[in-house]
Amino acid sequence: MSLIETICLDQIIPRDAVVQEQEPGGCTVVLGASGGGVTLPQIKHSSLRYLIGDVEVLEDHCAAMMFRCFVPGKQEERLFFRFGLLPRFKTRICLDLSLLDNRTIYTNRTPGLLKLVVHGQRTERCQVERFELGVKSTFHDVRIRMENFYLSDTEPETYPTPDRKLVDEFGQWKDRSWPGKISSLDELRKTMDRNLGPAAYPFPSWNRWGGDSGRKLKDGTGFFSTFKSPDGRWHLTDPDGCDYFSLGPCGTRAGEEGRIDAFEKNCDWLPEKEDPVYGECFREDTMRRSAYMEPEHFRMFNFCAANLKKVYGSAWKEKWEEISHHILMSNGINSQGNFPGLCVNDGRTKIPYVRELRGFPSTKTLIFRDFPDVLSEEYAENSRIYAKGLEEWRDDPWLIGYFLRNEPEFNFVENLKIADEVLRNPADTCCRRGLIRFLREKYGHINALNNSWGSSFDSFDAFRDPIGKCSEEYPGSFGDIREYSRFLVREYIRIPSEACRKEDQNHLNLGLRWSKADNPDMMVGWEYFDVFSINCYDFDPSADMDFVKNAGVDLPILLGEYHCGALDRGLPATGLKGVKDQTERARMWRYYVEHAAAHPYGVGAHWFQYNDQFCLGRFDGENYQIGMVDVCMQPYPELMEAVKKSSEVLYAVKNGEQEPFNEEPVSIPMIGY
Repeated sequence: MSLIETICLDQIIPRDAVVQEQEPGGCTVVLGASGGGVTLPQIKHSSLRYLIGDVEVLEDHCAAMMFRCFVPGKQEERLFFRFGLLPRFKTRICLDLSLLDNRTIYTNRTPGLLKLVVHGQRTERCQVERFELGVKSTFHDVRIRMENFYLSDTEPETYPTPDRKLVDEFGQWKDRSWPGKISSLDELRKTMDRNLGPAAYPFPSWNRWGGDSGRKLKDGTGFFSTFKSPDGRWHLTDPDGCDYFSLGPCGTRAGEEGRIDAFEKNCDWLPEKEDPVYGECFREDTMRRSAYMEPEHFRMFNFCAANLKKVYGSAWKEKWEEISHHILMSNGINSQGNFPGLCVNDGRTKIPYVRELRGFPSTKTLIFRDFPDVLSEEYAENSRIYAKGLEEWRDDPWLIGYFLRNEPEFNFVENLKIADEVLRNPADTCCRRGLIRFLREKYGHINALNNSWGSSFDSFDAFRDPIGKCSEEYPGSFGDIREYSRFLVREYIRIPSEACRKEDQNHLNLGLRWSKADNPDMMVGWEYFDVFSINCYDFDPSADMDFVKNAGVDLPILLGEYHCGALDRGLPATGLKGVKDQTERARMWRYYVEHAAAHPYGVGAHWFQYNDQFCLGRFDGENYQIGMVDVCMQPYPELMEAVKKSSEVLYAVKNGEQEPFNEEPVSIPMIGY
């Protein structure tokens, strides 16, 4: 039998919120736009692991919900869970309070729920003064209904969801209308046919690679390379040696798969999985997203591919290629960002591309989140195996370069010191042994270390036992902890980078696509890259680019992801940056891209992503209006006009001959998770 403690919702304490209806089993609350919430006081006095309850967002768009954990004396939460909920769709949530240990940023998805992430600092449950359920700041007050809340030592047996239809036969959000919404197969056919056309750049000076043929910077090598001009500007050069700024979307695939397990009843139309025509639009699999996460089974359907098949039958893939080449190249897109899928490494490439090398090396014992035991022979051997993945790509001149991986998850923790985690982890790792050796060689005798640290260890062998957070418990240790942390991050980069260089001398090592540039200790190891990459979700990337440059990195900087979305066309969430409408999306493209190009180290910007996401969520629950095209392969005209305008002046801005576009977009708080 499960242990259960009922949460009395007539005892909630509002903050920037108004309780409209309230009884022990349920309440209706208006959460203030600045990020209001309600404290659930019973959680503090319980030791049960899971908080469970039913929540309905009583709005016409999604809500980014927040579960905040506050410690005494602090106005800001120390740790929070952020998760997405669909509008007017009562959803059972299950929040695992053991995740206060910050061991993961991501979680597996439960039926009805959108993406859930964990951010902040590791927190003991006994430290938390209050637990609050609320909303992330948004552009208006948000009304929700809460029912049936309780604490339990087990997850719920069922996750009931409403039977309401949410998705039409074309994969569009059913409850709303907007300009360009497809309502018939004839409309679908006409809009797709309109976007058939030649694969050609509109600018006479651009060569076949999308470089500027009038700006030859060096002798061509037959592959993409880098160049630093006498004025201190970094450049990419195309295989002919011409100036090349890499501009394009990530995920250039024939549609975006949407997760449908638990949502089949909410779709107007889904074929049978064995359907002879549409069966290939399904995908069912089990995946472990990170080494420390449990495997997750999922079922996906690609509505965009199905729409293409409805119009073009067995020729759908070829027609998708023609449409996509025309949309992208005719508007001045010269690159495919990460996760490319438009004729790559197949002898038919027309648009250069980057890719992520699959299977970044790990170890059976992890230090923290996805950070491996980098000093082990296991890591070195797995790096050699990993680098073999370059073999089939190393002779392709259309490949700009490869990312080692995407957004290391340990980097999401602000001011993380990996050496602290080495000592906290009880395992006898090679990193731990290396740290003990480092300290022994530096201090010689334990008394010298104790004098420096203000500690009282009996011997260096004491470091074989776990220490909670060394740099806080012993402030005098901070310099040593930081130095060894930087060494470990450098080894994390050096070992696979050198293995890759042995396998492929033709292509650029594009780095790790760091999730944020705000920790100088994560900038080390840059000398093993050819290009330094960051994903930067801001309206102006200049500050993050300056951070990298000022941290001592002397490399070209590639922006691996950015985007914005609006709520005026078809999807109920904006993504990680929100704007008022499609006009402002266009303005954001120009402002971001041209400021990236104007930066002396800027060599590329990759929009995330080519396709809109599925309105009920991709595999992890993201459902953002962030595409260059929608689920019916319609390009967003306002955005594409801006793309072409920026591309037309791209090389003039890059070389300081023209000022970047300087009209900032009108933003709204994001609805993203």
